[in-house]
Amino acid sequence: MQFSKESLFTEARSHKQFDGKALSDDDLQAIYELSKFAPTANNSCPLRIVFVNTIESMQRLASCALDFNQDKTKTTGSAAILAYDLDFHHEFAYLAPHMKQPTAHASWPIDRIERYAIANANLQAGFFIVAARALGFDCGPMGGFDVNAVESKFFNGTRWKFNCVVLLGRGDYSALHPRAPRLSFEQACRII
Repeated sequence: MQFSKESLFTEARSHKQFDGKALSDDDLQAIYELSKFAPTANNSCPLRIVFVNTIESMQRLASCALDFNQDKTKTTGSAAILAYDLDFHHEFAYLAPHMKQPTAHASWPIDRIERYAIANANLQAGFFIVAARALGFDCGPMGGFDVNAVESKFFNGTRWKFNCVVLLGRGDYSALHPRAPRLSFEQACRII
């Protein structure tokens, strides 16, 4: 299977409305199986995902959305709640056998652990969206949720922290606005 830069980037859009049909469990697993190869520092892999894929769980997720995101959330049959795990370092013995001190991160201050986890989970989140697009699915990434509600309803008993939600499925192209501009190279970059 070959993908074009257009299908992954320049023609792909962030959707706000979907056809309401849930993806299959196999589709969700396929998205993860591609996205898990994202690069992370020391192969830390702090991203954690809760796939929301039933009518009941989608209603629960929509109840956590802020007003402007409730209707968007209700239009899709599948979503991924992306989180970062503050206990990511517990997996280093398995994920990073090359490390000389795989337990060193456990002694870090919590703010350093959180910065590390967020930065690396965000790398994985970008790959997650590209993986979903590569498999032919549309995505609607968004924040705009009551963090405490999401964490208590979906992450209870873990040290997972809410990052964002990605709506998944077949987007409604008729509901898209014209593509908004992006910053130019000169505005966003420096070469030194």
